[in-house]
Amino acid sequence: MEKMRSSTGPVLWVLVVAFGVLFMLQDTDVFSALQAGQRNLGDVDGRPITQTEYNARVSNFTEQFTRQNGNPPSIEERARFEEIAWEQMVIELALQSEMERLGIDVSDEEIIEAILGDDPDPIIRQIFGRPDGSIDRATLRALIDQPETQADWVMIENQIRENRKQLKINQFMQSAVMVTSREINQDYIRNNTTASVEFVRFPFSDISDSEIEVTDRELRDYHRANSSQFERDKTWRFRYVSFSKEATAQDTLNSKNQLERIRSDFETSVDDSLFVRLNFSTTPYNGSFRSRDEIRDVYHIVFDMEVGEVSAPLVDENQVAIIKKTGRQGDQVRFAKVTRVITADATISDMERQAADFQAFAVMEGFETEAERANLEIRETSATRGAPFVPGIGESRVTLRELEKLSRNNISDLIELDNQFLVIQVLQVTDKGVRPLDEVRQQVENAVRAEKRRQIMFDRVSSQYSNSSSLQELADRAERSVQSASNIRMNSTNISGAGREPGIVGAIFGSETNTLKGPIKGENAVFFFIVTERTDADLANLSSSERERIRTRLTQQKTRTFTEQLVDRLKEQSRVRDLRNRVVMM
Repeated sequence: MEKMRSSTGPVLWVLVVAFGVLFMLQDTDVFSALQAGQRNLGDVDGRPITQTEYNARVSNFTEQFTRQNGNPPSIEERARFEEIAWEQMVIELALQSEMERLGIDVSDEEIIEAILGDDPDPIIRQIFGRPDGSIDRATLRALIDQPETQADWVMIENQIRENRKQLKINQFMQSAVMVTSREINQDYIRNNTTASVEFVRFPFSDISDSEIEVTDRELRDYHRANSSQFERDKTWRFRYVSFSKEATAQDTLNSKNQLERIRSDFETSVDDSLFVRLNFSTTPYNGSFRSRDEIRDVYHIVFDMEVGEVSAPLVDENQVAIIKKTGRQGDQVRFAKVTRVITADATISDMERQAADFQAFAVMEGFETEAERANLEIRETSATRGAPFVPGIGESRVTLRELEKLSRNNISDLIELDNQFLVIQVLQVTDKGVRPLDEVRQQVENAVRAEKRRQIMFDRVSSQYSNSSSLQELADRAERSVQSASNIRMNSTNISGAGREPGIVGAIFGSETNTLKGPIKGENAVFFFIVTERTDADLANLSSSERERIRTRLTQQKTRTFTEQLVDRLKEQSRVRDLRNRVVMM
């Protein structure tokens, strides 16, 4: 067996498995599906998401990224683009269904009017417009009647239809987020009405844990009454082995040797800027003089060199460099450098081969058995659908996507991440639902204790200080100080000296001045307070320019909120089929 491993690797075993898979695929008629032409990755309310459209959108994202950053996206970045593309297409198709439900459509009569009417579509104006702004209607009608232009007219009509439909959607959105004058007035009042208060607070944290008793029944009751707090999406518990793609000492040596081979040519070069560029330096040429403080420590050797001399290869974090001293001016030097990122090509190739070997034999002989034979560490972790961060692995949409394909005890294919290769085995799959009490006991107990702590403090101060005639008397009896806060805005959520207390702020602006109020439960303490001063906003001071600024801000806020709510509702109501895991991605 060991001889077979070393001589042929997993090839023989893979072929045996492959033939079995071929027969299975024939039975399930997969080949017919693959030969059926354009494949769909899913559908929304029966509208298909084609692989061609999906791939085009992903390619658009990756091309934009490459243009902006100079490098193609990483494996994880591409996975993120794939999720964005899918999400966008789902929302767009769901929105089409919603528009149809609302009766938002473009009739054939509207298209005819947009082409031949008195106010034609911008597309018609662009194609048939004259310099004076009029339309060349004779040419327009002549082309409409020509059989050889019919295909072009279909494209034009479709584009006009989509533009008109988008215009109606925009009008629908604008009507839904209209900001009224009353809303503007209220916003101005909330932002410009202020109050000053004096208060005494009794922090909940003053109640010690020893004063609180929690029973199992209370935990069960809280867990049942607040089950929505403990819901989770589908989760996987799995174990994995990893094969690092990080550069090794040998990779560093290989990169240094590459620069060593051009070192003498660098010394004899006449045009150092051209040499740096032609040798694909990752750092561009800089011909300025610089002091020691402006240069990274690793390059301080340039101050010990002669002009024209080139250093031996240096290691600068994840890259290697050779530097040439080209001039000196007082305590400043000028130098050119050629840098190269340390590549791990040899390491990556070797790790990929090792990972593929492990995966094949783990399927044949068992995950744990093969890990022990290969002296590989098995790690265990869990992941949740919709939460890209995986403990021990990091943010990895690629891992989540692979997990979606697996059932309990399944071993994954080889998974390539940006910094490592993984092979995983699923140990447990838990469907979406409420996490059991045993799993969230500490979280539930903390919540129950917090509620009891709040109630104990409220009951205590209510019984002891509610009959106080003044805030100072109350403070003296409780041996606490009277605090003050000024210029609290009506729309604020914080009180100076008390922290985040939106409920107390609301109570302040609902109270009369110079009247003792309390006890009132806040976020962090029980309060007694007196409003000492209140200044109401005067709408007469609201200028037209300020009114428009408020309108713009509120419109943006309402649009964002409406869009988020609409998207959530569309996704809940739509019938979405995701077949990406069943289709071979090209």
